[in-house]
Amino acid sequence: MNYNKRSYRDLVRSQCQINPCVTGLAEHLGRGPGAASTIVSLDYPQSRHPAPIPLTITEADLAKLIHTTSTIHGRILLVENIQPHLISLLGENLDVDPVFFAGHITTDFKDIEKAPPPPSLALFPSQIAERGYLHLHYQQVLDLGSANQFRSSSYSLKSDSNVPRNVRRLPHLSGRQLALARACCSILVKKLKGSWICLILVDPAVKTVIETLHSGDRKAYPSMLLHGGFEDFVQSASFTSFTSIATNRSWDKKSILSSLIHYFRNQPPGFSASEPRILSFGYYPIRIVLAEWILYTHLMSRFFKYYEYTLHDIENRLHDSDIIDLQRWRRRSMQSEHKLILLSEFVDYWLPQEVDKQPWNLILKDIKHVLSQLEHYNRSLEHMVPVATSMVQLLDSRRWVLEAANVSRLTFIALVFVPLSWVASLFSMSENYSPGHTNFWVYFATAFPVLFLVLLLSAVKWDRVAGKLKEVAPLLSQQVRR
Repeated sequence: MNYNKRSYRDLVRSQCQINPCVTGLAEHLGRGPGAASTIVSLDYPQSRHPAPIPLTITEADLAKLIHTTSTIHGRILLVENIQPHLISLLGENLDVDPVFFAGHITTDFKDIEKAPPPPSLALFPSQIAERGYLHLHYQQVLDLGSANQFRSSSYSLKSDSNVPRNVRRLPHLSGRQLALARACCSILVKKLKGSWICLILVDPAVKTVIETLHSGDRKAYPSMLLHGGFEDFVQSASFTSFTSIATNRSWDKKSILSSLIHYFRNQPPGFSASEPRILSFGYYPIRIVLAEWILYTHLMSRFFKYYEYTLHDIENRLHDSDIIDLQRWRRRSMQSEHKLILLSEFVDYWLPQEVDKQPWNLILKDIKHVLSQLEHYNRSLEHMVPVATSMVQLLDSRRWVLEAANVSRLTFIALVFVPLSWVASLFSMSENYSPGHTNFWVYFATAFPVLFLVLLLSAVKWDRVAGKLKEVAPLLSQQVRR
């Protein structure tokens, strides 16, 4: 057997036996080519003032560019919407552990009986941290437009990208249809012959979400980031600098690729072009992801307000589907906490190597702040779910009372017509008592007293009659003895 002809896909297949969490990567590599990937190189030249030079490159020049690092300290490779064959190319040329690509490709939490868990769940936080692979998992809030077009749409949607991400449709708010899209930014640093390469994988902007219909057809909906995306975390320019410097600081915030190119124009804290560390490369991506998490917590707060029911509007607002949504939010909150804990563990593991620890202490405080918000909402969910369940039961009880009242009306109607029909059937045995004959008046003379007697007996409260009889029975027995 010629071992030199083995491919990166063969490595992934063999790795599945040792690490089942890379099974999703093996399946992904078997897919055909998708949309074109965007590759941007940020080179750090060997000069006194190293400044990154962004350069968009083609897939054909990628392999050659990886090994051309003699004139630079290092290079950041930003890959957006990575294709399967690019994973094989990068994996073979950079000798990348398949677990890194698996952590970026597999982000959905399938049932354990259907597929192995992804690396973020299969591995311990300490294992993930010591491998040196930084995976930033987060949620993006999407605005899908008017809610009228989603009346009968599915809850589960997908992003239109080479790595389809889960998009979950939320209950509409104020006539707007919002959704949550999973996203991931992955960072890897490799040393190559006196230089370095930092590989950063990012998802493309979610401009279209896909719904798979029961017939197998696909339906597309346009989407955009809610309110234009995350908040800029860099200090705003003063009015003096705004009027004196004719520069345009705006960029395409819908794309994390464009955002990272914008931020990497300036060196992150603790960055050294000659000896960079993974935390310095992760500074700007972490800041962007934390800004997305802040928007996510505000969305949770808004939905908690939506689910605060009162007895006044319980009949108009509360439905069984709301209980399901609350359960989803609780599960979603637990998964979000897990993602942030992984990030916190990663920063703690690599923090001792940093000379300037102040920026990272602030980031740890920000992570702690977001975690405290999620924990608070998770506790609120624990209390809200049983309350909402009790309200649904109360609503069902009210409906049962109304149905019981309707049954009482039907019983009363039956009490009226049953005596009349019984008497009618009795007199139908003789033609002299049928309508139009001389003895027809006997029917009314008999039916009405019987009807009156039946209604009277139905109106009697027999429990009170039984009580009276029990009281009178001793007196009657005494009189009998006398």
